[in-house]
Amino acid sequence: MTRLFFCTDLHGSEVCFRKFLHAGRVYEAGVVMMGGDCTGKMIIPLVHTGNGTYHCDWSGGTQDLSGEDLQEEESAIRNNGLYPVRMEPGEFDRLQSDPDRLKELFHDVMMRTLRDWVGLAESRLGDEDLKVIFTPGNDDDYAVDDVLDESDFVEAPEGRVTTIDDRHEMLSIGWSNPTPWDTPREYPEDELAGRIAELAGQIGDMDSAIFNIHVPPYDTGLDNAPELVDATRTRRGGAIMKAVGSTAVRDAILEHQPMLSLHGHIHESRGVQRLGRTTCINPGSTYSEMILQGVVVDVDASKVTRYVLTTG
Repeated sequence: MTRLFFCTDLHGSEVCFRKFLHAGRVYEAGVVMMGGDCTGKMIIPLVHTGNGTYHCDWSGGTQDLSGEDLQEEESAIRNNGLYPVRMEPGEFDRLQSDPDRLKELFHDVMMRTLRDWVGLAESRLGDEDLKVIFTPGNDDDYAVDDVLDESDFVEAPEGRVTTIDDRHEMLSIGWSNPTPWDTPREYPEDELAGRIAELAGQIGDMDSAIFNIHVPPYDTGLDNAPELVDATRTRRGGAIMKAVGSTAVRDAILEHQPMLSLHGHIHESRGVQRLGRTTCINPGSTYSEMILQGVVVDVDASKVTRYVLTTG
């Protein structure tokens, strides 16, 4: 029997990542997996006003902070999945007038933070008998793959078929079907279907296989999100839900019938469903509330014997 812990959509939340580092020990899992969308969405400028004081404007409030108060605010920003950056007034003014410069700074901070995460995983977990897996999602820049590939400790199986133990093969795809936000990793449904088929063809024993695909299968209850009027507005304040998952993923699961499929992408649709013999799981995400949602799954040779959705 193999026990794995899977979570996804941490979106840069420092506190959720640090909880993830304890998951193997807490849940007695031999495999811990952090699924797609591991990076944050923006930087928060902290502008120097003199004498070690910095002006901070975020989360609906404006403050001038120094010393321990400044450090606590930076920690709160990181825990919410954002990147605090201290800067001088001149640099702040230049960033406001130069979108390319701002984009470059965001990219550099994002990659540096991810490298810190990988290093922390190695230092905290390197002496444990534990397999640690990170995969990107549709929101993650391509450079994420390069950072993950630098590590000899963290396994980064994006776009490949790998094994989680001596019996279970796993295919990993961090891409999604098209979204209103034109994120870095999106395929039309036919291309996504082709990519899944290519990797599925490399699996020797589908009865014991795992699909690790960021986007959930269409119309399964694992893919219900607030219906949008446009990219910035939800219909009736988010009260109307709509299935937004992938038909290609659904069709592939029904065709190949792996033992288990793991998904994320739609934070609101935490749950478990069956498609034929396949147990499909989306553990959901509440990273912005600094809560780590996940799932513990026990698998034997060819079936899921137990699963528990976790919150911590």
